[in-house]
Amino acid sequence: MNQAWKKQQSIQIGQNIRDRRKAIGLTQTHLAEGLFSVQAISLIERGKLNVSPETLEVFAVRLNCSVQDLLQMHDLQEAWLEELLQTALRYQESNQPAEAMEVLHTLYSEALSKNNMLYLQESSYLLCLLYHSIAKYSTSTDWGQQALRVLDPEPHLDRVLNTYITLSRNSYMVGKMWEAFDLLREAEQLVEDPSATTEAGNLYFSMALIKQMLQNWEGCIWYSEQALAQYELRDEIIKIGRTLMMMGTAYKNQGRVNIARQHIERSIRILSQTNDARSLARCYHNLGEVEIKIGASDKARKHFLRSLKLKRQSGDTASIQNTLHALAKVEMSNGNLEEARNILQDCLTRAEQMNNPLQLAVTKRHFGDLSLMQNQEEEFVLFYKQAIEAFEKLEFSTELAEAAEKLGEYYIEKGRERLAVPYVRLANYHYRKLLKKS
Repeated sequence: MNQAWKKQQSIQIGQNIRDRRKAIGLTQTHLAEGLFSVQAISLIERGKLNVSPETLEVFAVRLNCSVQDLLQMHDLQEAWLEELLQTALRYQESNQPAEAMEVLHTLYSEALSKNNMLYLQESSYLLCLLYHSIAKYSTSTDWGQQALRVLDPEPHLDRVLNTYITLSRNSYMVGKMWEAFDLLREAEQLVEDPSATTEAGNLYFSMALIKQMLQNWEGCIWYSEQALAQYELRDEIIKIGRTLMMMGTAYKNQGRVNIARQHIERSIRILSQTNDARSLARCYHNLGEVEIKIGASDKARKHFLRSLKLKRQSGDTASIQNTLHALAKVEMSNGNLEEARNILQDCLTRAEQMNNPLQLAVTKRHFGDLSLMQNQEEEFVLFYKQAIEAFEKLEFSTELAEAAEKLGEYYIEKGRERLAVPYVRLANYHYRKLLKKS
């Protein structure tokens, strides 16, 4: 714990000892007997001298109370709560999340005991963000829900929106796409004037991302345009670059290759002037996808390899999987099936190490596609069934519908219509769900 905390703790413990001693009519001389001088007791009670845990236990016996009673920080003042908050913020700025969270937990407990709404808001909000930053998504969600209970949207709209966005990202990261979508729709209802909040752009960008995952490209473009207007209003260069990349991806999936390339190349020019290597890496990945769209596999491989290099340099381990999947598809389209299998095996190992069920499911689907190309039909069916089961648990309707449709079509081609029926029904159900939600 930091020095400021230790100093305040010493003062509080000394006051607790003095109050308890006076409450039971004990003199400093009796309390000090066999331990310290009376002068030392006086220093302890004024917070000028620290005491060991062993001495506290002796004091507790002589004062007929518990050690916890002597450690209570019930006289913390507003200034000290503010010092705790500033300490946590300094730890956060210096990239020490564990230390920041330790202080914030203390701040939350003390604010709760004093019913101090301001610091309950500060601590729960920051804990939500910090736990998300270290991929503790469930814990982040717990703190985010607590933050929403104590934050009033009227004076705190920016923070409320950012909390909703973080909760949505938590849901998205564990594969709960519909939950993420509903959270953002709920947040969207709070925005009457986008220019009145700095978080409107981030909200629209998050909505565009969900629309992208739902393959609603018109919706993705519309929300990207709203986000872009807000970011340009505030001259947020990196976010402008990221949004252009998102729009390029949507145009690419609409088959509008030229406008897609224009947006992504503009995004690369912008992000190359920043330190955002992760977003730049994703731009090159998306540019590779554009090249695949027009059959330029050699150019695509070049962009994917550049993306992979940047992702490894920036430590973007989660996104590396997507580029490896893309490289595997390039190798499959070029007939380099063993090279594709090696890449996918690397993906599978990484997904298992990260314990990422969504990446595991996506990789198994790609393995199934490869197996079918190699005429290993039993392996294809096995991988696809495993992928479908995982997508269903994750409620990931887009991948689930596509995988179920392909397995159903395979059974129909083989004249095994009875086996195809449940997969065709499953695909139709989730396609209808996607259409309704999008």
